[in-house]
Amino acid sequence: MMIRKLFALAVLTFKEGVRDRALFGIGLFSLFMMAGSILVVSMFMRELYKVTVDINLSAITFAGLLLSFFVSINLMSKDIDRHTIYSVLSKPFSRSQYIWGKYLGIMLLIITAMGILTFCSTLAIWFTKSQYLLYFQGFSWMEFYKAVYAELLMFFLLNALIIFFSTITTSSFITLLFSISTYVAGQTIEEVVLFLKTRHAADMVMSRGISNIIDIVQYILPNLSVFDLKIQSAHAITISWDYLAAITCYAIAYSIVLLIMAALIFNKREL
Repeated sequence: MMIRKLFALAVLTFKEGVRDRALFGIGLFSLFMMAGSILVVSMFMRELYKVTVDINLSAITFAGLLLSFFVSINLMSKDIDRHTIYSVLSKPFSRSQYIWGKYLGIMLLIITAMGILTFCSTLAIWFTKSQYLLYFQGFSWMEFYKAVYAELLMFFLLNALIIFFSTITTSSFITLLFSISTYVAGQTIEEVVLFLKTRHAADMVMSRGISNIIDIVQYILPNLSVFDLKIQSAHAITISWDYLAAITCYAIAYSIVLLIMAALIFNKREL
């Protein structure tokens, strides 16, 4: 019974997201980037597959980020702003089921969009490869799809963060600000920690308080850099299945914790 309720909410959210005009603009822009990669690679004289893979993966990632930061946030905020959430909660749906159903619907939208973009990206890479076969000797389809899968895992986690922030604030702008800030911090926190362990950082004057804050933040913030495998894919570096399994467990565990916290907060929130 509960699965049917979650499925119904997920489908409703998916249909609402498909009707968002921003979705088509994001899709067209991403397709334009992929098509442009066919023209751009002709300007390079070597390692064409690296440029092709990097552009196409960047287009998929950029589209996913735009979907998450604008479409996903709007899907949550519009229900509250337009008071349509009352019609949903008036039916036999709990607030926790609403959170989980909304998240599943958003992820269904992200998966569908990324599936279409990955298919178009595959066509763009295949066409470029057929034109410059000599320059694609080191290319690996498997590593390319592994990198796409890792990006999808990141969006699982990122949208869980967006759901969480949407439950603690009534402003979509603040949710957007928190989400973008967390994304940037999550992408750079590992580099900051590694830099602080170098000899150059040891010569810097840093207060004990700042050092302690960084030590705490690195365990609280999601390490989103582990999902960025563009370099490995572009250079056809083998990405182990153990690594993919590890980041899969990390993304799922972190997302579940965020959604449980979001449900607890939303249950106590006044609408």
